This record gives sequence, structure tokens and C-alpha cells, in this order.
Amino acid sequence: MVKNHAFAEVSIGVGKRFLPYALRLLTFSLFLFPFLLRADVSDPDLDAANRAYRAGSYEESARLFQQIIATRGYSAPLCFDLANAEARAGHAGPAILNYERARYLAPADADIDHNLQLARKQAGLAPNSYRWWEIALLSINWTVWLAIMAATLLLIFLAVIGNPYAPALSNATKIPVRLVKNIFRAILFAGIPFCLLMGYVELSTIGFNDRIVGVVVAPKEATLRLSPFESADVIGAIAEGELVTVEDRHNDYLRIEARDHHFGWIQEKDLEPVIAGSFDVKQSD
Repeated sequence: MVKNHAFAEVSIGVGKRFLPYALRLLTFSLFLFPFLLRADVSDPDLDAANRAYRAGSYEESARLFQQIIATRGYSAPLCFDLANAEARAGHAGPAILNYERARYLAPADADIDHNLQLARKQAGLAPNSYRWWEIALLSINWTVWLAIMAATLLLIFLAVIGNPYAPALSNATKIPVRLVKNIFRAILFAGIPFCLLMGYVELSTIGFNDRIVGVVVAPKEATLRLSPFESADVIGAIAEGELVTVEDRHNDYLRIEARDHHFGWIQEKDLEPVIAGSFDVKQSD
């Protein structure tokens, strides 16, 4: 009886020891269960669009991807797949437009940028890769940015009000008074310029993201006119797929700035915004 009792105590001890691990394993399995189920579920809409693409029916594939986007909304992978289908179908403007949309949503994606530059090259356009600072501005997580700013301002505030209490803080933490004061000075020396820099970044980001950018989707080229009227003089043309900035609008015409810094008016139907939606530009008188 004693031996059996001892064996029971050992068994209970082992069970208690491994119970937390068993619970963790069970919790982890429950966490993965929905993903395993999801992996087994096919997406008939995406499957149909991809089948059409693999079969060489690029027009049909593009149409199906457009339907998916209309239903589910824009995402970098969907825009990328649609752009690939449009490029294969020979539609330079829509292809570059959707590559630009995909790049806006995923600015650091090398595959998107590679295909975009390839499409621009095939359309006879100059390369247009994002610079490092443009990628940084588009990639900013504003929750993280605000948290960093708040923490920095709090440190500056504590350094300002804490300097007179440096001796008391030194006694409490056993840190030399001189070192405590140097820490406060370092926080002020680094924190204030950092906050100014972050403020400048915020203003730059607002200006960068507030630009209304469009891609010419008119076949071959869009006519550039001197003023927003059909009878106005033609002053040039903007090639299909080119990226322009919208400055103003008048009725059905948009005043744009081309990449070569030339200004003019083109019809709104010849242009599509990179950030999907209407061209929200104040109507000129």
C-alpha cells in the first residue's frame, strides 16, 4: 500500500508538472484550427481569375479581377494580379494604373516595383521608382509614430522638471548626481531636435499624401490643351500610362502637371486616380 501511495504521489506530481504544457499545446492548437480550415477552403472567384490568366485569356482574367476588387475592395495583391492581366492583354494604361495602386498600398514590395518599371519601359516611359524617403513616408504607421512622439515629449517633460530633483533622485537610485544631470541634458539635447524632425516628417507626409495623382488611361495618349475647352489650342500630349499630378478642374477638364513640369488641361475621362475614387479637386470659376 505504501508503494502504491508513493507511486500515486509521483504520478500526481508529474501530471501537475506537465499540465501547463498540455494546456498551452491545446490553446495553440485551437488558435491554429481556423487557419487550417481556411487553408482547405478554396476561393472560387480567385480560382476562376487565375485559371483564365493561366489559360491565356487575359481580358477575361482582368475582368474577373476587377469584379473581385469591386466586391472586396482594393488590396496590393489584387491590384498586382489585375495589373499583370492588363499588361498581358496589352493595356498599358490600366496595367500601370493598377501597378501604381499596388505600389501605393505596398511601397516596399520589390516585385511590384519591378513589374511597374517593366510596364513603363514597354510603354516607352521613363523609370519611376520610389525614392527611399517616399517609401518611408508611405510606410509610416501613425499609431507607432504617435506613441514615439508621446514618449519623447514625456521624457523631455521629465527631464525639465526633474533637474532640480537630481540630488534626491541620485540618493534614491544610488546613481551619481553628475550622471543623473548628464542623462537629463542628453534627453533635452536629443529629444527636442527629434521632435522637430518628427514634426517636419508629419508635414511632409501630409503634403506627399495629399497630392492627387493620376495615370493616363486614354489609348495611346491624352490631348493636352491650353485651357479647359474643346476649342482650346492643343499644346501637347501625355502618353498612355504616364503619371501626372492634378492641380485644378473645370467641368470635365483637369489641369495637370506632367513629369516634365509642363501644365495643361486634359479631359477627366482620359485619367484615372491612383487612390481610387473621384478627383476631389476644387472646381475653378
